[in-house]
Amino acid sequence: MKQVPGNQKLIRSTNQRLILDTVRQSGPISRADLAKTLKLSAPSVSSNVESLIAFGVIREIGMNDVPSLGRPPMLLDFDHDYGAVMAIDMASENIKIVVANLIGTIIGEATLMVPLNPKIKSDMFESLTDKMRQLLENCQISTDKLKAICIGTPGILNKETGYFKIASRFEEWETLNVHDLIEKKFNTKVMVFNDINLVAVGESSLGAGRGYKNLVSINIDIGIGAAIIIDGKLYEGNRLAAGEVGYWIQGIPHAEDMDDLTPYYLDTHISLFALLATIKKELREGQASSIVDYCGNDIDRIDFNAFRMAVANGDPYCLNKTRELVRHLAVVLANIGLLLDLEIIIIGGEATQLGDVLLDPLRGMVNRMTPLNDTTIVYSELGEKSGIYGGLTLALEDAMENILIEAE
Repeated sequence: MKQVPGNQKLIRSTNQRLILDTVRQSGPISRADLAKTLKLSAPSVSSNVESLIAFGVIREIGMNDVPSLGRPPMLLDFDHDYGAVMAIDMASENIKIVVANLIGTIIGEATLMVPLNPKIKSDMFESLTDKMRQLLENCQISTDKLKAICIGTPGILNKETGYFKIASRFEEWETLNVHDLIEKKFNTKVMVFNDINLVAVGESSLGAGRGYKNLVSINIDIGIGAAIIIDGKLYEGNRLAAGEVGYWIQGIPHAEDMDDLTPYYLDTHISLFALLATIKKELREGQASSIVDYCGNDIDRIDFNAFRMAVANGDPYCLNKTRELVRHLAVVLANIGLLLDLEIIIIGGEATQLGDVLLDPLRGMVNRMTPLNDTTIVYSELGEKSGIYGGLTLALEDAMENILIEAE
C-alpha cells in the first residue's frame, strides 16, 4: 500500500508524543526500554529520539551504571528546564503567583496584596505584571521560555471575547479583558478560568479527588461556589457558568404581581458572609453569645475566626448556627449528588476550619436523605493551594501539548 505523506507525518508526531510523555514520566530510560515499553521498533525510537534531542526537549544524561554483560545503555531524560509555566490565583486579597518547570516542580512563588474592597480597577494589572516579571527574573527564566500562563479569577468569563459576563471582584469589568492584558505583556499562551474550577482541577489531579472520575468541589467561603469534574474532565457548561450554586434559587417572595419574581439566592443562606451578617443582626437585637468575647466585645469586628473559636468552645448559639448551616448545605449536596451520581464531593473554603463539627453531621444527614446512602464527602486536601495546583495542572497540559507543535 502506498504511504500517504500526511499519514506518515501523523504517525511520526504520535510516536514522538508517546516517547516524550514516557521519558517525562518514567525517565531516565534507555532507548531499548522505550522501544519495549511503547512496542515500537528500535529504528523508529532511535530516529524520533534524535529529533527530540536536536529540538532540545530530551537529553542524554550518561550511561546506566547498573552492571550488565554488554555495553551499558545511554539513558535519556526529559529536559524539564526546557520551559516553564505560571499559575495565578486571584481568589483572595493575597493574589498568589507561582512558576514551575515542565515536570511541575515549583521553582518560585510571590504574592501581591490587593484589598477585596473597594473593587479592583484595571490599573491593578500593572502591579500584577510587574510582580510576574520580577518573579521570572528571580527564577532566572526569560519570558521566551514561559510556555503558558493559567489564571484563576472569580466571575464568569466569555472565553470567545475574553470579557467578563459577571465579575464580582472587578470594577470596570465590562471593559476588562484579563486575557489580553496579560497576553500582550508576555507574548505567550494565556488561559483564564473561574477560580473555583481550578480548585476542582487541583483536587482532582493532586488532592482529595485523585483516583475519582466524577466529582464536585464546593467552596464555602465569603461566597459559595462549586465546580464539576465529569469523566476526569472539567465541565464548564455552555456559558462557562456550571457550578454557580450561589445563584441557585431558593424561592421567590409572595407577590400579587407575578412579574415581580425577585429570587432568594442560595448565597444569601449558606455563605459565610450571610452567616456573619445574620449573627451581627441577631446580637444587636439582644441575642446572647460568647462570640463577642473573641472580638473585643465589638459586634462590628465579628469575623469567621471568632465564630470558629466560639464553636470550638461550645457556645450554644454558634453551635446552633452551625447546625443550621449543615441543614442548608445537606440539601444542596444531596441534590447535587443525586443529579450527577457522583463518586465524591469535596468541601473547601474557610468553613473547613469547623472540622468534624461540620463534616460529621453533614455526611450523616446527606446519606440519610438520599436512597443510595453512600455519598463520599471529604474536606479539601490542598486547602488554599488547590487553585494554584489546578492552574499549574492546566498550564502544564497546554505546554506539553504545544511543545511538538513548536518543533514542527
